[in-house]
Amino acid sequence: MSKIPTVHETWLDLTMIETLSEYAVPVKLPSEWLVRVDTHYLGGGRHLGEWEIADIGILVMFRRQGHLERTKVALLQSKRLYPVEQGFSEDEAVDYRIGFGRLLLDLPQHLAAVADRELSFTVESEYKALDSHEPQYKAIKDYEKKHGVPVYYLFYNPWMIPWSVVVPIRNSIPQPLQCDVGCRVVPSAELRKVLSAAKERTPSYETLADGMDTPFNVIPHVAGWRLEDFVDELVTCKTGYIAKDSPDAGLETVFYRRQGPIAAAIAITIDAVGG
Repeated sequence: MSKIPTVHETWLDLTMIETLSEYAVPVKLPSEWLVRVDTHYLGGGRHLGEWEIADIGILVMFRRQGHLERTKVALLQSKRLYPVEQGFSEDEAVDYRIGFGRLLLDLPQHLAAVADRELSFTVESEYKALDSHEPQYKAIKDYEKKHGVPVYYLFYNPWMIPWSVVVPIRNSIPQPLQCDVGCRVVPSAELRKVLSAAKERTPSYETLADGMDTPFNVIPHVAGWRLEDFVDELVTCKTGYIAKDSPDAGLETVFYRRQGPIAAAIAITIDAVGG
């Protein structure tokens, strides 16, 4: 996002999956424990009449000498922060019907794509694909109520805020020495509470940074857990959902049906093979 401010949410999900796929080989730790990361991309059902409960599902499987002892799950619904200057723009059903033809721009579209402009992220930038009046927002709430499985929002942000990029790019964009914002994870129940209190339809970065309670109002968790901290919370059983059976009824419609709405899955297996 810091380099391509208008990148679509779908491609940010794909980038994460592609990055993690590079670590698919099992790793043996000094303790003799084994850790394996597997990824699987299916593609969502949003353009086939389905509302996505989650874009990315994370399964953490704890094994002892190969025998499964516990499975933890986290469901992530991803949304990107929009530059102030950009209106709503995400993949639509018509894009899938047109196929590669959408790459052949007519003259006005081409001129608009290459026009000189500055794209900026500020605290007032919004997650424009998250709309509390849209069916997806209610579908997530209903899913949690019916199955007792929490859903989390994965918010994609640039390295830092404020941030701006002038396009067309004339020089390489330097990467900061540290990432102050980046990916942030927020429980959907916490988000609903904030939007209700603020009486807002679509959250801004400022809404998250200023409106949430502890721990999401204290550095380094302002505006949500950092992604790596969220995974640590999940692995150490401080958050997420413990599956009661395999398959768990609450997860079957998301993970085990091809027509289910989830787009991708990440499986983390931890095997205490040494005892």
